[in-house]
Amino acid sequence: MSEDRPDIRLEVDGQRYGGWTSAEVTRGLEQCAGTFSMDVTDRWPGQDDPRPIAAGAPCRVLIDGAPVITGYADDVETAWDARSHSYRVSGRDKTADLVDCCPPSTQLKAAALPDLARRWAALFGIEVVVAASCNKPVPSFKTDEGDTCFDMLEKLARANAVMLTSDGEGRLVITRAGAQKAGAGLQMGGNLLYLSLQSSMKDRFSEVTVKGQSAGSTGWNASPNAQAKGVARDPAVPRYRPLTLVAEQEEYGSAATRAQHEVNIRYGKGHSGRARVCGWYAKPGELWQPNCLVDILGDKGRVLATWLITEVTWRMDDGGCITELTLNPREAYDLIPIAPKGKKGKGKSTASWPGLHE
Repeated sequence: MSEDRPDIRLEVDGQRYGGWTSAEVTRGLEQCAGTFSMDVTDRWPGQDDPRPIAAGAPCRVLIDGAPVITGYADDVETAWDARSHSYRVSGRDKTADLVDCCPPSTQLKAAALPDLARRWAALFGIEVVVAASCNKPVPSFKTDEGDTCFDMLEKLARANAVMLTSDGEGRLVITRAGAQKAGAGLQMGGNLLYLSLQSSMKDRFSEVTVKGQSAGSTGWNASPNAQAKGVARDPAVPRYRPLTLVAEQEEYGSAATRAQHEVNIRYGKGHSGRARVCGWYAKPGELWQPNCLVDILGDKGRVLATWLITEVTWRMDDGGCITELTLNPREAYDLIPIAPKGKKGKGKSTASWPGLHE
């Protein structure tokens, strides 16, 4: 690892390129495909011949030799001035093909999310990592015309309260919120350059009802008496605000689980933080990563809150290297009811955060 700044390389068709003027790489817990964008020159240090980069070329983005994106160059912009010829390259992980492309017409019985994910991912040469239990089979499954692979897989993921994301190797990862701590905390007056917090009630509801179809139904359009429903409540919403959702199909998972997951996700998105820190490493050899818990530290190292890193952007420009973090309460991704006011669960809750109150 470089002592002053990380070594960032774009590997295209096996050839590694340096000479960056700027770079930005983003990976997130709720992002199926990581993204990158950077400016490069067509004459690289140590190379005499220009090596243009073609749109659609297989590529990897490496930080100090470790892959953070494995996928394809989506777009290439070429620019000229009096002295140089440069390219702006942007692209995504291999999992972008699941986001963009439609699956073949599929009708299966007793299929589970991991089975379908592997079936469709294999079409694009993508590996699947199952890091969370989600093996409840769907008695009957049929694709919808026009929906992409990700659209269909996300319906199953929501019902199982899991998320579809990617790793640096371009694999599809089926996961839930992590419990691992980041290599460093966010220290006010220390590594923190900037911190903002937001609390919102706009998209939160006091009661969420999910209506689905019972195991006795035979398809997407079962009769009303075949329906099942689940109800979950957010005790922190101060007034009556009901919401009813129609699940894709109750056999995809419990309607009660789906309702609680919806409440928790809305709770988490109603509490968010944005942090900016120096450098790209939480500690030597460990990049800041999504799906890790991080302590927010106040005076004398006192822990004010412990939140989940849901998105990471590594950014480099003329000003140096910084990391931008998106933070949310981990409770947003748990399958347990939100604790009522005044009751404490595990760890520090949002209510303990100075400036954010419910």
